[in-house]
Amino acid sequence: MERVVAASAGVGADCEVLDVGCGIGGTACHLASHTGARFVGVNPNDAQIALARELARASGMEGRVAFERGSASELPCDDASFDVVLFFESPCHFPDRARFFREARRVLRPGGRLAGEDWLAAEDLDAQATTRWIRPICQTWAIPSLGTRSQYAADMRAGGLSVREAIDLREEMALLRGFVVDPADRQALQREMERTADPVRRAIKEGLIRLGEAAAAGAFTVGRFLAVRD
Repeated sequence: MERVVAASAGVGADCEVLDVGCGIGGTACHLASHTGARFVGVNPNDAQIALARELARASGMEGRVAFERGSASELPCDDASFDVVLFFESPCHFPDRARFFREARRVLRPGGRLAGEDWLAAEDLDAQATTRWIRPICQTWAIPSLGTRSQYAADMRAGGLSVREAIDLREEMALLRGFVVDPADRQALQREMERTADPVRRAIKEGLIRLGEAAAAGAFTVGRFLAVRD
């Protein structure tokens, strides 16, 4: 999916690319190696930035990839300084996604592209379904709230971007294969979780169960987006 998103935005060797919410830098290093583009990754976590810089050194990407501490709500970048802004399952964690989209437009050059993919709530869930399926995901994965595909697109437009693609990946691929949707598989994972003493591993297994339940119910999905600064 990383390469699909990068290809949709036309990432190539002549591009300056910003990866917002870059984690420990794996995606930026991989795409820089694959495309020849120059990347800057932004993350608010000092420990993850340190790991990302070490990965860049270890993978020989230090001259092509840089990592900076910063917030998606106030990107540490000059106006009109990038050809492409990318995100990979990070805006769902941002406290203010609409502000991030405004910031993305600010740092993009005219004609620049914003592209990425993120976890979403399905459209038109009622309050009961949101409480049953979406709230447990947000609590387990430390997500302020899950937006919908239409909400993301509306926020991009409000931020001054022209939305070219807003795709529910269930329409584009066998998305459910990536989640624990089979009840028997979830029961097996539940038993594993109950036997696991490590609290971090328990939390991850619980999170996978919650995602599988919501995906099987049609309440959770993943979206892919492409928008342009005209």
